[in-house]
Amino acid sequence: MERKINLKPIQVTTPKDSMLSLSWVVEADTKFKPDRWKTDIVCPHSEESQALGDKLDSYLVEFKKAIKAAYFDIKPEQLKEIIKWNKLPYSWGPYLDKEGNKRQGFPGDNYLVLGTNKKTRSYDGTKENTPPIIFDSSQKEPLNDEQKQKYIKIGPGTTAQVALYVSQYQKEVGTGLRLTPAAINIKKFIPFGNQANTAEDWGFDQDVTPTSGVGTPSTEDFDF
Repeated sequence: MERKINLKPIQVTTPKDSMLSLSWVVEADTKFKPDRWKTDIVCPHSEESQALGDKLDSYLVEFKKAIKAAYFDIKPEQLKEIIKWNKLPYSWGPYLDKEGNKRQGFPGDNYLVLGTNKKTRSYDGTKENTPPIIFDSSQKEPLNDEQKQKYIKIGPGTTAQVALYVSQYQKEVGTGLRLTPAAINIKKFIPFGNQANTAEDWGFDQDVTPTSGVGTPSTEDFDF
């Protein structure tokens, strides 16, 4: 029989250079039940991502302590039969696809990879959940439904800072940690399908001599 685990969720924030992949943050992914908003978050190795990883590890340690406290009268050998651990939603290493190959656009070997999701309804199905709040550089307030349409198809490599809730669960499906996206602040947006728009993106070596007066102006060309 499941016992109450005394461990509250915590909130963490990813580094600003975190990259999004396989993102359904405006419309829920309905391919498999239950429907859910979700995104993978790929954090390049840095002091910030290391600190985030340490916080997740610490929460896991506290969760294990809370389990032992709740099952204080159960021997360790018996507890192993009761607690069936699911795969953790975070890991260090390359960002791989299902075949074990590095995903396109993520060549590194030491990312902090976070798998996040939020179901559209409560666990028992009686209550509707709200989608993640979305911000971008256009305004300080959250985007409304019309403004969010731009981000229905987020391409891999889009950078964003994400506020997450870290929580634990112990259910018939197993025991583990959950990373829930609460708010997403999109920094650099890459529309889905626009990842390979230069010769270098396709793996070509291109020798280009800069031409004066040619190019796309950026905000650095102006006084703001």
